Amino acid sequence: MRIRHFSTFLLLGGLVLASGRGAALAAPATDSTAHVLPQTIADEVVAVVGNSQILLSDLEEATNETVRARAVTGTITDRPARDEALENLLIVKLLSEQARADSLDKELPGGLEAQIEAQIQQLVLEAGSVKALEKRFRKEIYAIKDDLKKAAEDMQLASLMQSDVMKKVTVTYAEVADFFGKVPLDSMELIPEQYVYAQIVRLPPATEERKFEVRQRLLEFRRRILAGEKLGALARLYSMDPGTARSGGEWGPGDANQLVYPIVEALENLKPGMVSEVIETEYGYHIVELISRRDNLLHFRQILLKPQFTVEETERELKLLDSLAREIGTDKKAFEEAVGLYSMDAQTNRNGGVVFNAKEARENFDTKYANPRYMKDALDPMDYRALSRLQPGEVSAPFETIDRANGNTLYKIVRLNEVIPTHVASLAQDYEIIEDVALQDKQNRTLDKWLNEMIGKMYVWIAPEYRGLQFERKWIRE
Repeated sequence: MRIRHFSTFLLLGGLVLASGRGAALAAPATDSTAHVLPQTIADEVVAVVGNSQILLSDLEEATNETVRARAVTGTITDRPARDEALENLLIVKLLSEQARADSLDKELPGGLEAQIEAQIQQLVLEAGSVKALEKRFRKEIYAIKDDLKKAAEDMQLASLMQSDVMKKVTVTYAEVADFFGKVPLDSMELIPEQYVYAQIVRLPPATEERKFEVRQRLLEFRRRILAGEKLGALARLYSMDPGTARSGGEWGPGDANQLVYPIVEALENLKPGMVSEVIETEYGYHIVELISRRDNLLHFRQILLKPQFTVEETERELKLLDSLAREIGTDKKAFEEAVGLYSMDAQTNRNGGVVFNAKEARENFDTKYANPRYMKDALDPMDYRALSRLQPGEVSAPFETIDRANGNTLYKIVRLNEVIPTHVASLAQDYEIIEDVALQDKQNRTLDKWLNEMIGKMYVWIAPEYRGLQFERKWIRE
């Protein structure tokens, strides 16, 4: 039984297919390890799924990547790499074609154009010039861009279609117990060591003067945008949001429920192309430009700025935490009282500072993931560094870290409440973990059934010379 999260077969295949036509184009011609195809066979059609073709160049590159992936993971199999690669390509094409039929292409995330442009620039750099690149691939630059974009869209659409098929799958307690009961005792994996801890958090003092400075800078950006400059260009230069800055501040299209309310409220009052006033959120200060809005799907650009702080201000907070740690010692009650008086973290300052995995709860839209037991690799690295030096009941020295939820600087001390030793999984102690594995197993079986049904409904043609490959699914009709 796999206790840790595992990917479905498509996502595993995606590691191979992520370099399909795009990587075939991106492979440097001078790379002696790359499999360079003769130009005379580059456009041979291997298979057709719906309205989408699989070329020999796609298959050769996917085969090479399958071989590399097997070497990295140590996978041993009697199945030829080419056979596995072609089947993975067929699966991605089937999923992406159905996604288009279901209009899921309207939900594609933004930033693809910038990604393709970056790839093209790298290809031109490797080839020496645009003309050299066009000569190498025997097609004009716009056609190369189209190939890259189609390959990237196929992977994104395949992922969206997969999620759409699996998102309604649920498991009951009886199903989880039945799943766990069928796992042989000698195959049960060990649950790694887990940590339960509490914290006192201090935030840098966001003075009115600092807030004013940031607001004024954003207002100046807004003035420049209204005068004709592009918000995307300014976002690349100045935005402090690492998740969107490189793509020109672009976010989405995505579910409005993933955003903090002030952003959603501001976007609701805009028309496409309009820029908001300055918005304050827990992440900092923003201006946003609406690109599109369809039902609950929002697509926009933003610039995020945050107040910056002096060394003196940082030292003041660290000194306060240091004095608290010394006064508290190993007194749990004293720590909990100090949490109520001094901690500025809204998620933990009312429960004695105990940290719950709120990030996973938010990502999965399910409070069952809000568990106080953390495995080592789920901990914030700075938190683990402090906790690894403590015995249960001890409090750490103060340290500076970054809030992974919003990217803001904060200061904290942590108390190690409990260490749960490595143990064999049990339904009573580890239900949430086992439930997650059981759910993924059921999702995989649901997706597997759906794929087999779609193969019988969608047009699939495989060139005669490839029909003898070892397929796990019945792609060829009698």
